[in-house]
Amino acid sequence: MAEENEKSPSLSQREPSEPVSVPQVESPQASVAGPSIEAATRSELISRARSFLSSPQIQSQDIFAKRRFLVDKGLNETEIELLLRELPPQLPRVPPRTYPQPPPSGLLTLLIGFAKIFTWIAGGSATLLFLYHRFLLPRILRTAESRKSLKIHQVSLLKKLNASLKSLKETQTQCYALLPRPDPHKEPSAFAGCHSLLDVLTVAETHKLEISELPHLTLLRCAWEDFRKLPDCADSNPRTEELFQVLESRIPWLVSAEGVPFERNLWEVLSTTSVFNGLASQDSTEEVSAPVRWAYIPPKPAIPTPFLSSLESLSSIVTTYQPQSTSSPYQYTLQAMSEFTGYISSNLYTPYRPPPLPGTTAPSIGEPADELKKEIRALKGLVLNRRSFMPTIPRVNIPSGQVP
Repeated sequence: MAEENEKSPSLSQREPSEPVSVPQVESPQASVAGPSIEAATRSELISRARSFLSSPQIQSQDIFAKRRFLVDKGLNETEIELLLRELPPQLPRVPPRTYPQPPPSGLLTLLIGFAKIFTWIAGGSATLLFLYHRFLLPRILRTAESRKSLKIHQVSLLKKLNASLKSLKETQTQCYALLPRPDPHKEPSAFAGCHSLLDVLTVAETHKLEISELPHLTLLRCAWEDFRKLPDCADSNPRTEELFQVLESRIPWLVSAEGVPFERNLWEVLSTTSVFNGLASQDSTEEVSAPVRWAYIPPKPAIPTPFLSSLESLSSIVTTYQPQSTSSPYQYTLQAMSEFTGYISSNLYTPYRPPPLPGTTAPSIGEPADELKKEIRALKGLVLNRRSFMPTIPRVNIPSGQVP
């Protein structure tokens, strides 16, 4: 509104410069004149208004102030609209440059701060690198070298151990070749004399053994012998079913649920051991799979090796050897001299006792403390005398010039 008030005087200031034709338009005398004069005056007023609106000083004024000024000069609304449409499009008004001054730029301060931060980071990194290379890196390198040397040492020790184990195995193989091999079919000595299952059960009761702890080979052998003792079976070998029937008749525990695994182990021993030989039955009419009869072949006694024979002869000689006692003719003399030396030593270290005065009794001798002291002194004298009588060890005289 202040701008409109400032612009309106400018419009009023132009009124004296313009020719005074407006009073003629508004005066009643001009209206009374002829139509030609009124039209000429009207067209002159419109042209003057057009030139007025087209001036650059008026174009920047407010549109409402222009309209109000033209109405005051005698133009109607239709003419004013036509004149305003003829004007070129008015550019938007530029506000006055009354903006506040921008604050000073902080870019320099920001760059200085960044430079300080990067300087601190670079200095800290350089310090850390110096400390690392000065103190930490040598220790890390020494630790790595120590670990490497320790690993190499352990590897060398392991190689030496493997080599020694290999040589030990080779030596054991060479040495054990002379020793007798263990008999895989050897029965325990307690069951070796059993020839029936009843004998086996009796020995098991004597040693308080369970049936599952009995040797499989002994059970199978005794069952085979019991089958051979049956009538009409003296010269025939039992089949698998017959052999297990004899076992189950003598030991009913095998039929139970707990005895089934033990019976399966008996079958594995029967089919894998070499003392039982499976022979095809000749009286069977089946051609596809003939039943197998089991023959017991007693194992041959092991032939002792020369090394074992020499060991047995050496053990027999050692057990029967009795060292002969050699008596020296000077043994009694040496014993008497040792006793005499002990007696002299005991008297030598015994404290002096004055003889009793006439009319007084001698002090009692034989107190336990005195006797103990006497024995200790005698032992000490004996040890000293034996040390003096020990043979001297000859020493080699080394010249002083050869001593290093």
